[in-house]
Amino acid sequence: MAPLECRPSRLKIAGLLVLTCVMVAGSWLCTTLDGVVAVVVGWIGVVFFGLGLVVLPRAWLRAGTATIVVGPDGIEDRQSGYGFIPWQDVTELTIHSVHGTRMLSVHVADTEAYLARLSTKRRIGAAANQSLGFAPITLGFVGLTPGIDEVLHYIQQLGYGPSAPDNAA
Repeated sequence: MAPLECRPSRLKIAGLLVLTCVMVAGSWLCTTLDGVVAVVVGWIGVVFFGLGLVVLPRAWLRAGTATIVVGPDGIEDRQSGYGFIPWQDVTELTIHSVHGTRMLSVHVADTEAYLARLSTKRRIGAAANQSLGFAPITLGFVGLTPGIDEVLHYIQQLGYGPSAPDNAA
C-alpha cells in the first residue's frame, strides 16, 4: 500500500490569509477609536494577527511539501520534528478532541527517545500535551489535505487504529 501524504491545503491557507487581513484591518480600526482600552487592544490585535501575514505566506510556499506521511512502516512527522515513528514503537493510538478539533495521539514505548529529537520549545509543548492528558506525540491535521478522517481510515486499512473513540477535552 502506498504511503498517504498529508500536505497543507493552499485553499485553506488562502482562506486563513483573507481572515487574517480582515482581523488586522479590524484591529487597526480599533486603534482609531476613543479610549485607551480600545487603542491598546487594537495594537495588540495588529501585532498578533500581523504575525499571520508573515507565517501564512511561508506556509503557502510550503504547501506542496508533505508534513505528515503515514505508510505501512510507520508515521513520519515532518511538522513537529518527531521524525519517523515505526509502527513497532507505537503502543497505542488515540483520538482526542479539543474544542471540536480532533488530533491523533501516538503513544510510543520510549517516549524520551522521541522527545530528545525536539527543540526545547517543542519539548515544552509536548510537556503541555502530557499535562492535559494527551500523549506527548500529538499530531494535528488542521489545514492538511487529506484530513484526519482519511488518515484514520488508512491506518485502519493497515491493521492499526485508535484504541479509543473521541475523547472530548
